[in-house]
Amino acid sequence: MLSSKYFKFSLLFILIFKNFVSAQESHVDLYEVDPAGFLSVVIFESIFVPLGFIGVFFILIRIFFRWSFKRKSLSMALRVPFYLSMLDFGFLIFQAISNGYLAINHTAMSGSTCKSYATVTVAFTLFHRLIIAGISIITYLRVCRNKVCDTGRFDWKLFLPVAVLSLFIAISAYNTYGPVIYWCAALPNTIAIPISSICMTVIVLSICSFCYIQTIRAIRAIKKQQSTVAVGSGVVGNKSNTHSPIDSVEIKVSKKVMGYILVFMLQWVPAIPYDICQFFGRAGAWVYCMVVVSINMGPIGNAIFYVMNEGWSRYGSDINTSAYDSVTDKSSTKVDSKNFTIPNYDDNMKSIDIENGSFDIEKN
Repeated sequence: MLSSKYFKFSLLFILIFKNFVSAQESHVDLYEVDPAGFLSVVIFESIFVPLGFIGVFFILIRIFFRWSFKRKSLSMALRVPFYLSMLDFGFLIFQAISNGYLAINHTAMSGSTCKSYATVTVAFTLFHRLIIAGISIITYLRVCRNKVCDTGRFDWKLFLPVAVLSLFIAISAYNTYGPVIYWCAALPNTIAIPISSICMTVIVLSICSFCYIQTIRAIRAIKKQQSTVAVGSGVVGNKSNTHSPIDSVEIKVSKKVMGYILVFMLQWVPAIPYDICQFFGRAGAWVYCMVVVSINMGPIGNAIFYVMNEGWSRYGSDINTSAYDSVTDKSSTKVDSKNFTIPNYDDNMKSIDIENGSFDIEKN
C-alpha cells in the first residue's frame, strides 16, 4: 500500500510538471514549419554531442590516471585541459537537455523554464570564455613579460571573480531571455542584445588571439636561441644569457597551453555569424548547425591536442620525470639563469642538451 501511494504521488507530480511546462509552450511545431531545418539541427546535435562526450571523458580519464600515478597537484599543462573538459561537460549536458526537449516536443522550451535555462547557459558561456581569456593573459605574462601570477590554491583567484561577474551579467539580463527557434537564449528584440554579444565574442577572441600570437612568437624566439647554445669560452658562466632547464620546461608547458587556447578560438568563431544573423533578423537552420558543430568540436580538438602533447600512454609521455609537475609547483626550486654555473666544468664537454628539458653533458 505504501509503495502504491508513492507511485501515485510520483505520477501526480509528473502530470503537474508536464501540464506546467505545456502551459508555457509556444505550441509552434518546428517540424511542420521547417522539416529540413528541424531535422538538420536535431541530427547534428545527436551526432556531435555524443562525440563531444567521448572527447571529454577521454581527457578526464587520462588525467585521472596521471594524477593517481603521481598523487600530486596537476601542473598547468594538465590543469588547463582538465578545466576545459569540465566546462565542455557542462555545455554538453545543457545541449543534451535542450536537444532532447526539442526532439520530443518539436519546439524549444518557453516561459519561465526557458528563462531560467537560458540564464544558467549564458552564465556558463560567459564563465567559459572569461576563464580562457584569463588563462591566455596569464600565459602571455609568464612567457612574454616574465611575470608569475599567483592564482591561489585551486586557482580560486581566477575562478571566483569570473564566476561572480558571469552570474551578475546573466541574471541582470533575465528578462531578455526566451526561445530563439531551436534553443533558449537572449532574444534579439533590441539592437543592444546582438551587438553586446558580438562585442563580447570579438573582445574575448581578440585577447586570446593577441596572447596566442605573442606567446608563440616568444616561444619560437627562445627555442631558436636555445638551439644555437654551445659550450665555449665565456658562454656558460656567471654572465650567461641562456635559459635554464626549468625555463625550457616552462616553455614546453606554455606551448601546450596555447594549443588548447587555439582550439577555443576555433570553437567560438562561428558564434560571430550567429550573432550577426540575429542582428539582421533571423538565423537559418544552417547557422544553428554550424554553431552546434563548432562548439562540440572543442572537446574533440582538446582530446586530439592532449594526445599530441601527452601521448597515448595513460601515464603520459614521460612518467619518469617530474619536470612538468614542478613548473607550477610553488615549492619547486627556481633556477636563476643569470647566476647559473656548471660545477666541475671540463673543457672536454662540448654541448648541453636542453631541448627536452634535460641537462645532458656530452663529452668527446
